Amino acid sequence: MKKIIITALGLSCLFYALSLKAIFYTWQDEKGYHLTDKLNQVPKEYQALVGDKLEDKKESSGVGYWRDNKGNIHFYKVVQPVVNKPGVQPSGAKPGYNPLMDDSWRGKPNPEVWTKTVAKILSPDEILLDSGETLKYSGIEFPAEIKKDSAIYQEAIAYQKKLLEGKTIKILFDQKKQDEKGRLLGEVFLGHDIFVNADLVLKGYCQRKTVPPNMEYMSLYRKLEEHAKKNKLGIWKELK
Repeated sequence: MKKIIITALGLSCLFYALSLKAIFYTWQDEKGYHLTDKLNQVPKEYQALVGDKLEDKKESSGVGYWRDNKGNIHFYKVVQPVVNKPGVQPSGAKPGYNPLMDDSWRGKPNPEVWTKTVAKILSPDEILLDSGETLKYSGIEFPAEIKKDSAIYQEAIAYQKKLLEGKTIKILFDQKKQDEKGRLLGEVFLGHDIFVNADLVLKGYCQRKTVPPNMEYMSLYRKLEEHAKKNKLGIWKELK
């Protein structure tokens, strides 16, 4: 993904340029949620859909895409409806939530994006950037009632140290960029494989926290939290 440098003088020009030139491609798989502006980094099964003439929506060979009003392309797998066999009645049970079938992670097109390196994991929901700034994951938090010396607190720290420390990340910002403590509020992406905020909720290392006006991914976090809670993952081994 192209490196984007934000300056006060060039901010308005950047947004204008992004709206004209940058096209983002999004998709999801068993590894997580992916965002890139390079078509050659998209799985080949999706690349084959993109020709010289782009359509608003296209499906072929079990995969498809749709284009939003900014021209960004969102890939997906086509799910065939289940047809009951004659004489067999459906059980009536609703299928469990499958994070891989959720498309609410897509978010708004062309958000403000920073490229930074993670210097240190400060807590399960805070990281220190190489620029000296502290970032609080937007929309999620580690429960205050779980103590720092608890096993799950230490597990969440260890997981992120292995995942993030020394790594280059992309930070996307919502409407509110800083909290009352001066910390950055952002959605963090590691390469093209992991949407970190969502990954932490899915694994039970954080829970959702609704703080308007940053509501972009709250629907996704709610579903991921329900999944983690149902399966007693991470913090949900201790919380009710």
